[in-house]
Amino acid sequence: MSMTTYRTAPSPTQQGWPSGVRYIIGNEGCERFSYYGMSAILYIYVVALQGSQDFATSVVHLFISGVYAFPMIGAVISDRLLGKYNTILWFSLIYCSGHFVLSMTEGSIAGLYTGLALIALGAGGIKPCVSAHVGDQFGKSNWYLITKVYQVFYFIINFGSFFATLLIPLTEKYFGWRVAFAIPGILMFIATVVFWMGRNEFVHVPAKPGGSLGLLDAISSILLFMSIGSLTVTAHQPVSVMLSVSLACIMLGLLVFQIRQNRVRDDGFLAVSIAGVSDRFRGLLFRVAQWGLIFQTAGSSGSSGPRVQAVKYRSTLRQQFDPEAVEGTLAVLRIMSIFLFVSVFWALFDQHGSSWIRQAELMNRHLGGVELLASQIQSLNPILVMLLIPLLAKPLAGFKPLFKMSLGMAMGSVAFVSVALIQHQLDAGVQLHVGWQLLPYTLMTIAEVLVSVTGLEFAYTQAPKRMKSTVMGFWLLSVAFGNILVALTARFGHLPLVQFFWVFAGLMALAAMLFSLRAYFYVPRDYPQA
Repeated sequence: MSMTTYRTAPSPTQQGWPSGVRYIIGNEGCERFSYYGMSAILYIYVVALQGSQDFATSVVHLFISGVYAFPMIGAVISDRLLGKYNTILWFSLIYCSGHFVLSMTEGSIAGLYTGLALIALGAGGIKPCVSAHVGDQFGKSNWYLITKVYQVFYFIINFGSFFATLLIPLTEKYFGWRVAFAIPGILMFIATVVFWMGRNEFVHVPAKPGGSLGLLDAISSILLFMSIGSLTVTAHQPVSVMLSVSLACIMLGLLVFQIRQNRVRDDGFLAVSIAGVSDRFRGLLFRVAQWGLIFQTAGSSGSSGPRVQAVKYRSTLRQQFDPEAVEGTLAVLRIMSIFLFVSVFWALFDQHGSSWIRQAELMNRHLGGVELLASQIQSLNPILVMLLIPLLAKPLAGFKPLFKMSLGMAMGSVAFVSVALIQHQLDAGVQLHVGWQLLPYTLMTIAEVLVSVTGLEFAYTQAPKRMKSTVMGFWLLSVAFGNILVALTARFGHLPLVQFFWVFAGLMALAAMLFSLRAYFYVPRDYPQA
């Protein structure tokens, strides 16, 4: 079957579940096993490789920030050049190659960086596309299933994560690093095959504009994004290097964008945003010039002389672009103002793969005559998610998404208060069983269900039709910023764990308050695909 015969829009009359959803869910389960299996042993592998816990924390969180920053690259390639299906398929192969490199270069720091870079690019490239692609399968008649599909989607993520975090550390213990890194790679290949099998069942929303214009769009957008995204690579470099790389990306991005505009004028997010900034700047100059004229006239003619009346500057943005394009861009900017505060939550959440492992290493891990590995304790998170999603679904059904997210962020702060109190006891010489970590894991998992599951649904439903993947990319970018924050904090080095935990508990409480204030003024609007 050729690409031109694929369905490009969901049926507006279909009532039940779309047939392609099962392939997306199967793909996601295998892919998440792949990612979380590798992540479960990454921290202890880097410690073994370099002997520094602070270095390992920095590497892990910079890697995670890359995984969640590169979705912007996948998003623009998907929306502008290749479409979601092709983007997922090709980036999945890059993903597989990263696992292969990690497996084959045991003990090599160059192999570590290369493998992680490929995995970050592959995983990041498919992330916004998969979550948007599953939403694309639904039309107006089965739109009511959107909330449920994202609950199922999140359940399968944690199903794969649970078995990966439980089994891969054991694999490393008995078979070594090479086999432990190879198995996630095999699961990623299976995920790619499962996704390919569903190609004839999917709705394939085409990229716009595609072709050479789409290529220029992708290049310019990626370069401009890398002015920020380059921080995932240059975070360990001097500030002058970080700024130079960012500035070079901005200049090259604007150059390519101007070449594209000279060929055919675009009305996408980037074009409208740049025009909007320019429009605001012209408005500011207009007001400055007019007030200067008023003061000059008043000074030269005296108090009884003629006065110049102020004329209101009239924006030309809506005359330059289609009203739908302007509204779509404004919608994305409103959504981004919501996502900004979620970054601090992800700074807390992803620490169960780094600082919480460090705490577990200090605790009694014996259970039923078996000593658990510190890296296995994080398997509590996915099993708790699978238990809590169905338990919390009905009690929370009547609450608005942003209220649930506000509550979840506050819960995240409480989770870090509890983990800080545990660390106080450990620092005082009290021997605690690792079972005490069940409390912060439970609190953080409730927070995750409230923030992450709800956020996926919110990001898709609030995104304009042409920008579904782009908005998903911004949602995932909030995760990247959170992990960059942790990585930069780790650079200061030797901050006692208990202080580390209290700092993030305070940051989360502040972010939750600011998020709640912004959410109060946000006016939601749904954009179904068809």
